[in-house]
Amino acid sequence: MTMEQQLQEWRKEEFSKALEMMEKAIEVNTSQNKIKKQRDTAQFFNVSTNTLLSWVRSGAPEIRLDSGMPLYNVESIQEWLMQHEQ
Repeated sequence: MTMEQQLQEWRKEEFSKALEMMEKAIEVNTSQNKIKKQRDTAQFFNVSTNTLLSWVRSGAPEIRLDSGMPLYNVESIQEWLMQHEQ
């Protein structure tokens, strides 16, 4: 095997390792991230965004960035839902 072939093989291995690490990081981030965007929060609770907005109008916690983008802490919303359980 020539030096160039060895280098190409090493690059393939390193790229494969880096890709695997990135995929794992994305998986961990999406599964453990408690702060979510509106659509993702609605999907998390398996409700429509209109239902989520109704919850917010009823007092569910919402985070508003300076840009106006709403974010949601799913744990805080779970606690809010449990307090309003009938």
